[in-house]
Amino acid sequence: MANSEHTLSHQDIVRAVIIHENIREGFWKLNVNFNVAASHGMQGPDPYLAVSIKGIGIMEASADDPLAVDAAQVCPPEPPRREHTIGVATASDGAGNIGMQFCRDVYRNVQILSAVREHAKVNPMSS
Repeated sequence: MANSEHTLSHQDIVRAVIIHENIREGFWKLNVNFNVAASHGMQGPDPYLAVSIKGIGIMEASADDPLAVDAAQVCPPEPPRREHTIGVATASDGAGNIGMQFCRDVYRNVQILSAVREHAKVNPMSS
C-alpha cells in the first residue's frame, strides 16, 4: 500500500527550492509568512485567533546559522561547455513526455549534416 503522507524536514524543503530555482551560491534557510487575525466568535463572546500560512520560501542566511543550507553543495555550478559540441534541445508536453517532434528534429539534423558532408567531399577523379 502506498504511503499517503510524506513529511519533509525544513532543510529538505530548502534544498528543493534551491534546486527548483537553480540557486548556485550562498546559504539559505526556510522563511514562513503568517496571517494572523483576532476576533470574537459568531456564536458567542469568546475571542479567537486565526492563524494561516501566507507563504513559504527561503531567505539568505549567515554561514554560521545551524539551520542554513549551502546552495553550492546542493546545486553545484554547471561545468563549462566545451567547444565543438552539439546540444540537443527537447520539447516536453509538461508531463515529462518527449513527443515525436524530438525524433523528427533529430532525424532532420542528422539528414542535413549528412547532406552537407557529402557535398563537401572532393572527388579525386574530377581533377
